Amino acid sequence: MMHVLRNPRIWALGLVVTAFAAAPAAQQAATPAAAPAQIGTYVVGQARPPVDPGAPVVDLSLEQAMGVALEKNLDLQSARLNPQNVDYQLQSARAAYLPQYTSSYSYSNSTSPSNNTLEGVTAVSNTSQSVNAQASQTLPWYGGQASVSFNNRRSATNNVTTRLNPSFNSSLQFSYSQPLLRGMLIDGNRNTLRTLAIQRQIADTTLLTQIENTKASVRTAYWQLRQAIEQIEIARQALAISQRQFEDSRIRVEIGTAAPIDTAQFEVGLASSEQSLLNAEISWRNAELNLKRLLVSGSDDELYRSTINPTEQPTLSVTSVDIPAAITQALAGRNDLTQTRRQLEISELNLEVTKDQTRPQLNMNAGFNTTGQGGTQLQNGVVVNPGGYSDALRALGTFDTSGWNMGLNLTLPFGQARHNADINYARALLTLEQARTSLKAQELTITAQVTNAGLAVENTYKQLQQAQKSREAQERTTQAAQTRNEVGLATNFEVVQQLTSLTQSRLTELSRLIAYLNAVAEFDRVVRVGTGGGN
Repeated sequence: MMHVLRNPRIWALGLVVTAFAAAPAAQQAATPAAAPAQIGTYVVGQARPPVDPGAPVVDLSLEQAMGVALEKNLDLQSARLNPQNVDYQLQSARAAYLPQYTSSYSYSNSTSPSNNTLEGVTAVSNTSQSVNAQASQTLPWYGGQASVSFNNRRSATNNVTTRLNPSFNSSLQFSYSQPLLRGMLIDGNRNTLRTLAIQRQIADTTLLTQIENTKASVRTAYWQLRQAIEQIEIARQALAISQRQFEDSRIRVEIGTAAPIDTAQFEVGLASSEQSLLNAEISWRNAELNLKRLLVSGSDDELYRSTINPTEQPTLSVTSVDIPAAITQALAGRNDLTQTRRQLEISELNLEVTKDQTRPQLNMNAGFNTTGQGGTQLQNGVVVNPGGYSDALRALGTFDTSGWNMGLNLTLPFGQARHNADINYARALLTLEQARTSLKAQELTITAQVTNAGLAVENTYKQLQQAQKSREAQERTTQAAQTRNEVGLATNFEVVQQLTSLTQSRLTELSRLIAYLNAVAEFDRVVRVGTGGGN
């Protein structure tokens, strides 16, 4: 149910600026009669900020302020990078399962004296070139690793006993390694992929929490600035009254209706009003800086050099609070609780890896290779059959010269290795149990937070109702004082006092209304998001 706070008259403040009561009858012939009280108008909630020379005034509604904060707030800009950072970590983790390619080239040339007459030369010269390539890949299933290598070599010599010169040798090798115990179901790389996927969800939830907390901070700072501006106007009105009272007391001293000492009280009141105005202006400066800190992207931002005028008028919307249902909702999906549960999932996944390290390591290795040879065939240094590299490739494809192998490697964790693995697993179990206990404690804390937030909504609404009743009573009292003043039964000073009290009661009602609106918004945030970032 929506209620706008009464009508403009509810927030109208009459300010009387006139003299005190007229002098006694003996003095009335010599001095003018006191003028009737003139009531000016001041609407609480519509005051404007002080004029700052050289600083343009920027009108902002609450919705506009939140929109600016979501676009420019530096903390939010930093928080938006966190999900991207996790994305890069995920890409890096997935890269572990991409094929890796390596290649190499080598060349050698050597000459050595010959001691064999069959070689046909006194110095044997040998040259060779090698071109090799290899591809390997870790498979994302069951921890297997596969590799293939292709090696090629060309050799040439002046040794006449060589059958092939130059000769070409090619080989193709396949190998596969598969863990059968430790590392088969889970390993570090696969666990990193699982946990980073959860970390991505946590990053998204953290960003949403940061956004809601920023909006809550903007809302609080916005209303604080609104109140600070109102307080300046109230202080100005009070200072004007104190100045007029002080001037009137001096006039009475001059005409002989009051002693000089009677002005001391009004002088003290004037000094107090000046101090109150100074304090109000200091509070306004601080409140504006707090809001600008949330809205601007830097000190060079145009808004930072401007004067902010919060134009939003608070309106009352009575909200019913169901604390038990809110507690159930918060425990089911509040952001910070969701993050804790996701972290608990990560701890459970890490425990699987730690437990796997206590198992024996049994790996099966298998391989297959084939070779081929070709080149120019010689006999006693005479070419018999020309050939080349293609001969080696053809021979490679026939698989005439091939072989395969298979083996098992078993490593049992004994001694220090097993002892360390068992200790790490026990510590991981203890850490997981501690995390579960902390989760229960957090759930209890959330229950208390939601309850307190719900009670705050109820209490601030009751305080608002009391402020409304106080303001209504003060309105009646002020109206009565004005009526008595019109018939000469009350002095202007008494009317001024009642008007001042009415202004303060209306400002109090405004503060209570803002407190209630903040409490409602905070209750919603505590239920959905969590604490932090707003008051």
